[in-house]
Amino acid sequence: MMTEEQAAIAKGLLARGEKQHAIAAFFGENGGRIAEIAKGHRFADVKPAPRKDLPTPAQFLPWGFIMAEARRAIDIAGMGLVSARTRLDEIEGRLLAAAESERRTRKRRQ
Repeated sequence: MMTEEQAAIAKGLLARGEKQHAIAAFFGENGGRIAEIAKGHRFADVKPAPRKDLPTPAQFLPWGFIMAEARRAIDIAGMGLVSARTRLDEIEGRLLAAAESERRTRKRRQ
């Protein structure tokens, strides 16, 4: 379930021209939720986050998708690449921690 803060960011990303499916992937949400926000059916009273509070385009990369594709490639390659898979899992953990830290920092600034 999205929070008002996330809805504000989603609205800001929509205003910036990001695709609904990319926003849904960024938040790990169903695309229908973003469509409802875009149409004003959900969080109608929430204003879009200002550009300065939006993730940069580089931060907005669908790294979850990229990580999944990398895992799939490692699995296909096989040949004892368990250590590479473990390292990839560690990197993903760091990315998740960094995203959570950034979210908390952004929340404190409000």
